[in-house]
Amino acid sequence: MMFWIWLGLAAIAVILELATPTALVSIWFACGALCAWLLSVLHLPDWVQIAVFVIVSLLCMLVVRPIAVKYLRGNIEPTNADRVIGTVATVTRTIDSDRWGEVYAGHTYWSAVDRDHRLIEKGSRVRVLAIEGAKLVVTEVKGESL
Repeated sequence: MMFWIWLGLAAIAVILELATPTALVSIWFACGALCAWLLSVLHLPDWVQIAVFVIVSLLCMLVVRPIAVKYLRGNIEPTNADRVIGTVATVTRTIDSDRWGEVYAGHTYWSAVDRDHRLIEKGSRVRVLAIEGAKLVVTEVKGESL
């Protein structure tokens, strides 16, 4: 009986994954179900099949999913805003751990936060490390200020 349950569960998981091709929703359960199906072919106890299904599904989700998401990301378009990464900018409004500050980088004013959530005074020089949404992540350039 479990033989058919595992095949059916694997088929449903694959169909669901095909219906949501970019979401990586259920492929993990298909892998777990196929492993459990193999154990049912070998006539192992039901509890072993269920345990293997759960363990393989969780391992696939926890290990493979982050890697797959990283490499299967599709529609990331580089923009000219990326050019400010690595440049030195001037703080125009103090940055502190409680609120965003502002920097002038790449001929534009940007909201900014410090990577380590430290206070950076207005007039300080910072290096742009990354863009997160509509704000820059920066770190202070020591020894330089306006």
